[in-house]
Amino acid sequence: MEAWISAFDYWNTNVVYSGGDDARLKGWDMRIAPHTPTFNLGRHQAGVCSIQSNFHRENVLATGSYDENVFIWDTRNMRAPVSEFNVGGGVWRLKWHPEISSRLLVGAMYNGFHILDVASTVNLSTSFMEHASIAYGADWCQTRDGKSKGWLVGTSSFYDHVTHIWRDSAANIGSGCLETTLSA
Repeated sequence: MEAWISAFDYWNTNVVYSGGDDARLKGWDMRIAPHTPTFNLGRHQAGVCSIQSNFHRENVLATGSYDENVFIWDTRNMRAPVSEFNVGGGVWRLKWHPEISSRLLVGAMYNGFHILDVASTVNLSTSFMEHASIAYGADWCQTRDGKSKGWLVGTSSFYDHVTHIWRDSAANIGSGCLETTLSA
C-alpha cells in the first residue's frame, strides 16, 4: 500500500509515525523491532495524508485524512483520538503554529484553508476560502513592524498555480486581511 506521510515525534525522535492510502496510522519505535509497528490504527476512513507532532506540547499529535477529519491524539494512549474536527475537505497539510501551541493550520483540499484552535476541544478560528483550486501547501511566517509582531500565512493551491499571503487575524494585532496574491 502507498505511504503518504511520515513524521517524527518531536519529543522522542526514536518514534516515527506513518500514514498511507490504506487509512492506517502507524507508530514505529526505532529502538525496538523497527520492522513492526508499535500500533496500527484504522480510525481514519480514508488515506492518512498529514501527521504533525506538536513541538510545544508533549504527547500531542495531529493527523489528517482524505476522510476530511483532523484527529488530535494523546500519544500516551493511542486507542482513540482525544478530539476531532471535520474540515469539509480532505486534509492534505497540517502545520502547528510556531509560537501559539493551540493553533493548527489545515489545508483542506476542496474546502480551503482553516486555522483550528486546539485546546480542550477543537474549534474553528479562521477560514480562508479564496483559492479556486485544490488547497495543498501552507506555512506560517512571523512579521515585525517596529515593536509589534504579527503572523502571516502562506497558502498554495494546485491547478490555479496561486499562492496567497494572508493574516491570521486571531494571532495578530489589527484586522485580518488579504496581503497579496502570487501567481506562478
